[in-house]
Amino acid sequence: MELYFDGAATTPLLPEVEQELTSSFSLYGNPSSLHAKGVASDRAIQTARRAVLGNLGAKSGRVIFTGSGTEANNLAIAGVLRRFRERGRHIVTSAIEHPSVLEAVRGWQREGWEVTFISPRQDGGVRAEDVLDAVRPDTVLVSLMHVNNETGAILPVVEVGQVLRGIPKTLFHVDGIQAFGKLDTAAAVRFADLYSLSGHKVGAPKGVGALYLRDGLELEPLCYGGGQEFGLRSGTENVLGIIALGRAATVAAEHRVHNLEVCSALATSLVEGLEAISGCMVQRPETASPYIVSAAFPGLRGEVLVHAFEAQGLYVSTGSACSTRRGHVSRSHVLTAMGRSEAEVTGTIRFSLGWWSTPEMVEQALSVVSEQVHWLMGVTRRGR
Repeated sequence: MELYFDGAATTPLLPEVEQELTSSFSLYGNPSSLHAKGVASDRAIQTARRAVLGNLGAKSGRVIFTGSGTEANNLAIAGVLRRFRERGRHIVTSAIEHPSVLEAVRGWQREGWEVTFISPRQDGGVRAEDVLDAVRPDTVLVSLMHVNNETGAILPVVEVGQVLRGIPKTLFHVDGIQAFGKLDTAAAVRFADLYSLSGHKVGAPKGVGALYLRDGLELEPLCYGGGQEFGLRSGTENVLGIIALGRAATVAAEHRVHNLEVCSALATSLVEGLEAISGCMVQRPETASPYIVSAAFPGLRGEVLVHAFEAQGLYVSTGSACSTRRGHVSRSHVLTAMGRSEAEVTGTIRFSLGWWSTPEMVEQALSVVSEQVHWLMGVTRRGR
């Protein structure tokens, strides 16, 4: 049995999505073409757009399809700052955001914008009052993730959004990439001006994402051209990728409650099992997504654990896959911001669940972890 526990990095292709793709290969027409082939492709895109809106729980607004969640985040940030730069030169975000947000705002920081980075609590959560206290009259944008991709911490996006709705000059962007299709996002989307998502986190292929915009909000595009996607993402659309995302959104919406219940039970079993392993420190935020469990093994290195587990058929991650490169694993900025020790940071691994996860997989994963950690600890002690 393959023990895949890296769904926060990417998910397997949903069977329903694979079937949808197979039946859609004939839709090769350019959606901008006026003939029947183009119209058929355009209709498929509009169907997917409605499916994404439905999954989000949005009653209105627009969905802009992009090439990834990273592009969606960058479009949200750059699109707002370019459009509304006369309102001020200040951005508020947290210190535990995904690199696609952190690096984007740092780029604007180098261009003279001031950025306030909100520190997390020791458990990885972020206080709404800390975010709101940082907002100033010249704050143009607040960007906050819905679920942290390393610890699973659920951030107070609804509470922040409710207050910011009363400050119309400050726009609110939510990176919902780890929440879309897994949690109920309706309340967050209701109070967000922009909400990002990614296809390959919910059973669609890589190479497609989307950005939700509330009604009436206009942005500056990242690229210019034929005016596709409401003029915000020019270029011929990735029809098959968009169809896949739409189908994945529909399937996720249909099974969200069931998957949430199952994964909540599995996460509880996983946490209890990890806590019973000598030397393991489970890093569980007070309010956390059941899809992500972070654990530290001080004295061992995360990348060593990843490969030791892989040899036994267990696939996990050291943290954000986007900050890991072959031959080099970057130090987690999330755990560092939480104040974790060097040994905890370097010894952390992430387990992430999904619709494919079962109790048997959790049981076998815990057996692998216990066996390999015990063996590696012994090797480490003998080597000293």
